[in-house]
Amino acid sequence: MKKTMAIILSIALCICMIPAQALGVVKNAGMPAEVDSLISSENLEHNFVKVTAMGGTLQVEVETPVKASEYNYSLVKVGAEKSQWAGRAYPNDMGDYNQFSFSLNNYGNKIGAPLNGDYILMITKKVGAKNNPVIYKNCCLRVANGQFSILSYEKIQAENQAQNKKANKVSTKNFKKTNLSDLKNLCFKDPVTKKVTSVTTKKVKYFKSVSDKVTKGEESDYEKLLKIYEYIAENFYYDDIAFRTGTKQYVDPYRNLYNMRNKKKSANSENGKVATTCVGYAAAVAALARAQGIPTRIVNGHHISLGTGGFNNWSTEPSITKMDHWWAECYVDGRWITVDPTPGNSNKWNRTTNTWTYTGLTNYIYFDPTSEQLATSHVILETKGV
Repeated sequence: MKKTMAIILSIALCICMIPAQALGVVKNAGMPAEVDSLISSENLEHNFVKVTAMGGTLQVEVETPVKASEYNYSLVKVGAEKSQWAGRAYPNDMGDYNQFSFSLNNYGNKIGAPLNGDYILMITKKVGAKNNPVIYKNCCLRVANGQFSILSYEKIQAENQAQNKKANKVSTKNFKKTNLSDLKNLCFKDPVTKKVTSVTTKKVKYFKSVSDKVTKGEESDYEKLLKIYEYIAENFYYDDIAFRTGTKQYVDPYRNLYNMRNKKKSANSENGKVATTCVGYAAAVAALARAQGIPTRIVNGHHISLGTGGFNNWSTEPSITKMDHWWAECYVDGRWITVDPTPGNSNKWNRTTNTWTYTGLTNYIYFDPTSEQLATSHVILETKGV
């Protein structure tokens, strides 16, 4: 009897040690609903992608401050690694932003063969013969019997809403600490020595100084946050090798910001260029946003595979419970919004060849996206501090 009780207590203890989020996590995406429209954002002025399925035609409207003289659009069949070019669009220059639209139909497209199956819509900015940066690649489509529909994974959306509802029970005051003490082990641990560096008053003052410069001239918290997103997305580089190997992920926002602004050379920086992974992008958002008094929390979840190894939708994604992506959520205008600058550029650093590839800011898709847009590629599994 005692032995049995000991086993039961051991099991109970193990369950208690599992994060609460992990117990309720979504196990699969379920069957998608087929809907008529998707809009990337409803609050960013002149900055959205709206996709509408109209029977045998797909209509796409775009307004973007990411300027180009020409944009290309293509479709990637789910499971494929390369896109199929569909056409080009020439924008109307509206001053601060470009405006353009295009339509696809099953037989009038440039691909050739009639469309059939599931696809991902991709829009790129034309800058040269190669490496044209993506400004949008997050709408899942289905073509059946010549008819378009947009796939909406409502189970993913419901999971994100459930995780946020749980996190929202914690006071916003808990996410305002300018020294990031609640995120210390995540943001300030050296990836080689494993030592957690102290967050001194000097570092806190530095975050405020940089944040003031980045947000200068903006009055509302929303506009300040947008400037912070732009600054990080424009200047940081992504370290693919660090992500793939899970090693040498330099996250420390003080180190990264200081080395970038002062052109210091380090293990992940050179002449003003700094490389990190998604958690480093999120940490920089937290440091600069909290310096402005904007409550900011960091979430961990899964980002769908949209690139090397094949494009997936949630029906084909192999492991949606794998925690492989970090991003920030910030409290402005009485609501929490998603702020994920990692996919906001295509800046890359190859540490093996020491090659730095720069695109700058290429999109705003994951600055305050709609819940439907977020659910096309992000599922929340854990919120730090909850």
